Amino acid sequence: MASMKGNTMTNNVAYLRISHTESLNGTSLEVQEQKCKAYAELHGFKIDKVYSEIVSGAVEFRKRPVFQKALSNLSKGSKLVVARLDRASRSVLDTLKLVKDFEKNSIDFCITDIGNVHKDAVSKVFITIMASLAEVERENISYRIKSAKSEHRKQNRFLGGHQPFAFNKTTDGKLEVNPKEAEIYKAIINLKNNKVPLRKISEVIKNKYARKLHYSYISKLLNRPQLSETIGSVAF
Repeated sequence: MASMKGNTMTNNVAYLRISHTESLNGTSLEVQEQKCKAYAELHGFKIDKVYSEIVSGAVEFRKRPVFQKALSNLSKGSKLVVARLDRASRSVLDTLKLVKDFEKNSIDFCITDIGNVHKDAVSKVFITIMASLAEVERENISYRIKSAKSEHRKQNRFLGGHQPFAFNKTTDGKLEVNPKEAEIYKAIINLKNNKVPLRKISEVIKNKYARKLHYSYISKLLNRPQLSETIGSVAF
């Protein structure tokens, strides 16, 4: 594991993680920290550093900046403690890679509800099973999110993020067409169909509608087929 090279300190590290959804649901980083510290106390060592981040479990551990920082504080004889396996990884391949790297660097990987993964062969088999279950759960989460978004689209509900151009969000969370912006969008389409350059379209919209839209933003609007289909059905 490249991030560990050159580190002569022996730190025992706790890594905590929740997803954005879990943070909204009240899942606590504090509970994870308590479990990690209790595990350390039970097994006769202390946690020197605690790292926490809010990031999806679907993100590879190599792409999590805080996790990488935690790994950089590990060296021969260190221990990494997590409350559950899926806090570190929801991928079987990633988990096995992590375990292999820890073994290579003589680092203990401790999971509060499993134990020290490197103590015996049974633990290694068990962690592979747990990693498989975590991966299945990750895929289920992804499916549920996609299904929910699809259903919201059918109901014309706002999916979050930036409010789309030419729409207003209603009090019940649905999207309704903004007539003025829809008119601007139709004007943009008309100008584009007449082969007017994007920079010129930006000027026309500013002069006619007193609305400043950068030509790059206009280009993005023109590449949204769903927007064109919806606005195209609005009469003025």
